[in-house]
Amino acid sequence: MPMTESAIVSRLRAAGCVFAEDEARLILATARTPDDASAMVDRRAAGQPLEHVLGWAEFHGLRIAVEPGVFVPRRRTEFLVRRAAELLPPRPVVVDLCCGSGALGAALVAGLDEYALHAADVEPAAVRCARRNLAPFGGHAYEGDLFAPLPDALR
Repeated sequence: MPMTESAIVSRLRAAGCVFAEDEARLILATARTPDDASAMVDRRAAGQPLEHVLGWAEFHGLRIAVEPGVFVPRRRTEFLVRRAAELLPPRPVVVDLCCGSGALGAALVAGLDEYALHAADVEPAAVRCARRNLAPFGGHAYEGDLFAPLPDALR
């Protein structure tokens, strides 16, 4: 039998989730099946970050894919996107090193028409997420340390 929103809220609250009502709604909206919802509640109650449970985080108006092992982009770093956007030349080449989920690069080019976007990270999980997050923008994510995996022209 599927868990009700009220039952999920009670379980999350008992686990110490301060925003249990909001989290319950997000879990129910994201889960594809009742079994998925139950598993997500179990993971959250065990202390896994909500964004990892959901598989996404909101960042600068975008839904950014994340998974365990990948840093969750935080609202407090959105100022970096705004500041970098002020410095961009026309038709920029954006290189996001140690990109994690690729959130910064994706958010930076989201409002642009012409650009090239490249990102690199040493962690395979981060590169998987970055590839998903950069694909809608035609960006490329490479696995390796700093500049090493980038195309020669960018090193």
